[in-house]
Amino acid sequence: MELNPRQLDAFRKVMLTGSMTVAAERLQVSQPAVSRLIKDLEKTIGIRLFRREGNRLIPGAEAQVLFREVDLFYRGIEQVERVARDLKSVRIGRLRIASLSALALNVLCECINQYSASRPGVEVSLDVRNSLSVLELAAANQIDVGFVHQLKAEYPGVDTFPLKSVPAVCVMQATHRLAAQDSVHLHDLSGEQIISLGQNNPLRVRLESALSDAGVDYQRPIETTLAYSACNFVRGNLGITVVDPFTAANFKDPLVVSRPLFPMIPFECSYVLPSHQHRPKAVEDFIHTVKEHFEAV
Repeated sequence: MELNPRQLDAFRKVMLTGSMTVAAERLQVSQPAVSRLIKDLEKTIGIRLFRREGNRLIPGAEAQVLFREVDLFYRGIEQVERVARDLKSVRIGRLRIASLSALALNVLCECINQYSASRPGVEVSLDVRNSLSVLELAAANQIDVGFVHQLKAEYPGVDTFPLKSVPAVCVMQATHRLAAQDSVHLHDLSGEQIISLGQNNPLRVRLESALSDAGVDYQRPIETTLAYSACNFVRGNLGITVVDPFTAANFKDPLVVSRPLFPMIPFECSYVLPSHQHRPKAVEDFIHTVKEHFEAV
């Protein structure tokens, strides 16, 4: 026995509407065409499904049993269609993100908030790692997108794309002498106690190189791998620091302020993707959201 999908569709429409005429309108065919489809279905399965009482079409017990199965099948098809539409419009799915802490603790949280607000069905995970660990995850295809310090060389198994460079800022207590200025020049840092980021942090490397070139002497009382911790040490009056603008903007404390630094010291990051992998629309849309936040700085 081979059932015809058009016959089953006509049967379901007749059961739902109770009328061959209305079913024909729903199917956009003639009423005789629907009648023929029902008769052909009855012939195929060898069972009479309907009887007429005047103008009424009465389904038999067999029709009721068959309808439950046919309706269940079509509801499944309709659910598949909804899922397909949701996937196309990125309303469902999964997005796995890994990032260095400088972005993960602030700007990426804002990006995820914005992204997820219009895509509540997309499951998002954010893993906070150092740049090397993020690259390893991307190479192993264990994440969909990662965010790292800008690389000096290619990493195997990973495609790298630079984000817009943004200027680092100088963070100090609101009562510090430099807080009275609209901006801070490298020469203004002479003799200051500068809370440094970790030794391998690219922003620290660029800052120390610029200070050395400018002949600026300074003290380095504390170093930390987290820019947020550096800002907390500033709050404790242990010195000043130079960090990315995202951390500075999100460190909301009346005792602490930030000022632009000149000449500009760039904070440079990249996003990375597993090589030779299809890039889902969910990933493309999130990357677009991140780029918008970088452009706004």
